[in-house]
Amino acid sequence: MESAWDSFAVELIEKHQVIKYLPRQFNNEIDVIKRLAAVPDLCESFRSWLLALPNVRPDGSAKSNQFRERGNDIFKSKQNNHLALEAYSKAIFAAPKGSEALALGHANRAVLLNRFGRYQEAFDDCHLALAGGYPEASRLKIFFRQAECAQKLRDPQMLRAVIRDIEEVSVTRPLSGAEKVKLSQWQEALESMDPSSFDGSESLFKKSDDLPTLKEKIGTITGRYVVTVGEIKDNGIIARESAVSFVPVYDSLSRSTLPSFDCQKCAKVNVIPFPCATCGRACYCSSKCRQQHEALHRFECFGYRKHLWHLIGIAHLGIRSFLDGFGTILCEIRTRRNSAEAWFQELARECEGNRFAEYGRVFRLVTNFDQMKRDDLLHYSMAALMLAIYLRECTAFFPERCSPFTSMKQSELFVLSGSLILRHIGQLVCNGHAISELRAALPSAGDCLEEEGFHLKPGMLHRYFTSSRVFTGIFPRISMFNHSCDPNIRNSFEGSRLTVYATRPIDAGEEIFNCYGPNYKLMRSCDRYTHLRQQYCFVCNCSRCTAGDDDFYREVYHRLACPGCGKCFVMELVPEHLTGGFSCQVCGNKISCSWNATIVGIVESDEPYSKSLLQQCLSAYEECARLLIGNNQTKLDILHGIFDRFLPFAGLDEFCLDSLKKLAIEFVSIRRHQFGRISLEYIVGCFFLIDLLAIEHCSSGGFTVVKDRAICQMMTDFREALSIVGIENRTFILRYLEKYVKPSSEVNV
Repeated sequence: MESAWDSFAVELIEKHQVIKYLPRQFNNEIDVIKRLAAVPDLCESFRSWLLALPNVRPDGSAKSNQFRERGNDIFKSKQNNHLALEAYSKAIFAAPKGSEALALGHANRAVLLNRFGRYQEAFDDCHLALAGGYPEASRLKIFFRQAECAQKLRDPQMLRAVIRDIEEVSVTRPLSGAEKVKLSQWQEALESMDPSSFDGSESLFKKSDDLPTLKEKIGTITGRYVVTVGEIKDNGIIARESAVSFVPVYDSLSRSTLPSFDCQKCAKVNVIPFPCATCGRACYCSSKCRQQHEALHRFECFGYRKHLWHLIGIAHLGIRSFLDGFGTILCEIRTRRNSAEAWFQELARECEGNRFAEYGRVFRLVTNFDQMKRDDLLHYSMAALMLAIYLRECTAFFPERCSPFTSMKQSELFVLSGSLILRHIGQLVCNGHAISELRAALPSAGDCLEEEGFHLKPGMLHRYFTSSRVFTGIFPRISMFNHSCDPNIRNSFEGSRLTVYATRPIDAGEEIFNCYGPNYKLMRSCDRYTHLRQQYCFVCNCSRCTAGDDDFYREVYHRLACPGCGKCFVMELVPEHLTGGFSCQVCGNKISCSWNATIVGIVESDEPYSKSLLQQCLSAYEECARLLIGNNQTKLDILHGIFDRFLPFAGLDEFCLDSLKKLAIEFVSIRRHQFGRISLEYIVGCFFLIDLLAIEHCSSGGFTVVKDRAICQMMTDFREALSIVGIENRTFILRYLEKYVKPSSEVNV
């Protein structure tokens, strides 16, 4: 869907006839930005548009108070503590900076977090409540709540600081007898704590693996590519790299009051959110991460308030890359007089001897501007110019960077900034990596969690987690891997850290191949050709493309068997086929899809569950399975709908449970064939089967000891596949699995 920015850019291009100012042949980014900046009234149009963008957050505290009062009502009525927690988070997002509403939101949320055992987040909430506008008369109770959290965390430094605060307050406000007892207990607890026993540091990767030696080469046709010097075994680690820059992905579900709960500093997902108090949009997992990101975020904060980053897509990562890397080249820029002189060749030098570290690696990635369609280049250039104007008009970026000791004038720094942003946008179009994870549903989207704590109810795993693209990042080293539609690697993310594994043995001297999206299992070669040509400006010559596998995807995932002649043929079914039928491509007879109307009618109906209703649906599915054979994609979609309709009733009778388990085995098998067992798609596909086993556990009253060989193997594969999800999500899922299903290691597979 076209955003407000896209519409405005198109309007300006037509109004000012901007295309005629763009050079016929791309020279460099500086040339483009200078040309566009010289278009009469164009910069002023951008400035007026930026300043006229409406604020996302409501003015005042009314909305925040409304959310907080709703949370109080839910909490008092004991309806659902997780719904109350969500309401308090919404109150925090909506509250103005420094307001009493913001302090009250943090204080109220701390009560629930403490109850849920999330002591660090509760401590942070208390700290922010006290640092804000929390009423003076009630501050002592917040200190006591903080002390309780510090004791649970066994953090002597935190506890000592809170005790000191309580003692200071007690000078003017005498403690009650009960409060004195509590304070004395904490003082005793502090004395018993070993200062060396607490280590506040945290590492996502405690194990240091020896990585294989990779070598970059240059080919006359393929350009730069990477080979391994030594042999790499199947599933062996190939490379590790942290994203130089990353930004959250914005989709159609992004809400004005509640963005995704993902940390913009450390890239943790599904966190207890600590948003920027000014914009209420940038989200963090803790007050510590928020504080550490402030030096960069202050230049993006205005854009968040205006919902700008949601509007411009990949261009957000373009300006983020610029802001992340600008400090690296600042000293060099201060010695230059103009943008052309500052566009120094050292940035693009080979990595050996490149004094600009990771930013130098980013800078030397390709942009494909010289091969890009003129219209595409124009749209990216318009975005870059607009963002340079944003930095000049909406932030203090240029005044801070142009000190009295800087030779470069603001006008020249403006051109340089727009040029760098444009270069990064072009690089990210063909080098950006999607960071995918499991996204947790909000409580308001489904009653999935147990009342006291973050534990799933049985049968709710498939409703709680979905596979989602959460960030887009830039990994300059791993971006050097060329594309293949049949790659020999797979990616695994842990926050913003990417680890690359081999999907098969790789011989010494063999090239490392990534997949840029078009995979031979998921897309026909003609569609892959179009996608790669349009976005990446090259024609793929991998083994799958040169072998001419046009029919592989259709043969495997769109194979049908005619009920009349019994012959098999390949055909991609569209909605019109499923509603009106179609003809056999072998015998020409009409094939009815009346079974589809039956299944859809049952799946979408509000009719109460009954065994006969399920039997009717299963009979229709048997007709479907006789027509859609093997790993048919349409069959996969139909199975998904059946699970959504009947899985909540699987515990009511044995027939429902057993029938759905058989279908789940088929569903997981198709997902494995299509995406591979080490994939988020396979993991999410297994959720239906695991939920059915959890329901069976609750029905039987004991451990579900899996004896079916196929299910045992799927559970083994599932546990191995969980290595690609973040540690928090992995721990959460394993806790659910081990609670309801006997570990597969104890079953003879």
